[in-house]
Amino acid sequence: MEVKHKCKTLLPMLVFAVIYMICFYLLERYDATYYFVPEIALDYRIPFIPAFVIPYFLWFLWVPFACLYALFADEPAYKKMSRMLMIGMGIFIIVSALFPTKLHLRPGTVSEDSIFGSLVASLYKTDTPTNVFPSIHVYNTLVLFYVIFQGSCKLFRNKIFRGFTILMTVSICLSTCFLKQHAIMDVVAATIMLAVVALVYEAVARKWNEAHEHVGQSSFPGQE
Repeated sequence: MEVKHKCKTLLPMLVFAVIYMICFYLLERYDATYYFVPEIALDYRIPFIPAFVIPYFLWFLWVPFACLYALFADEPAYKKMSRMLMIGMGIFIIVSALFPTKLHLRPGTVSEDSIFGSLVASLYKTDTPTNVFPSIHVYNTLVLFYVIFQGSCKLFRNKIFRGFTILMTVSICLSTCFLKQHAIMDVVAATIMLAVVALVYEAVARKWNEAHEHVGQSSFPGQE
């Protein structure tokens, strides 16, 4: 029964992930007639550092690890985490469809003499510099940070793990700019989106609790 319950809890996120990837795939291959370029002068002062490809790629492990661990160890945290991820990623798809963006920050050539350079070159070949605003890399990382520090399970409350979470959060966010995958505006927009989504989510939770307090269902789903 426990496994069945966990699978049922995970299902919405899996369905959303499939839909999201299909939408993102189509957006990446859509050639818009006009692109907004979210670049400022400061972006060109940020150095290109190929070594940051490591934390950038670690994001692809960090997000599923945090979600799956929360699913089995702290279900309320998982529910909040998955909902905030889906909300933000849904907003990103809508913004990208209505407001196409593109960057011109990438270096003309990337030396593949090192493992870092080879990884960056591979990244550039598979990921176009379009649909960058806001940065989903940054937004998802901040969601994990926000929920982990509110979590109640033993790991999420562990000081060493929290220190590791801070390190992952900072390094991943920095990597988006040092790899020229995103501009500063993309990072700022993702941070603002996280703040707005968190405020709205918590406000809805409070309203739910107030509205259902008299019927004995005082906890917003995911706030148990």
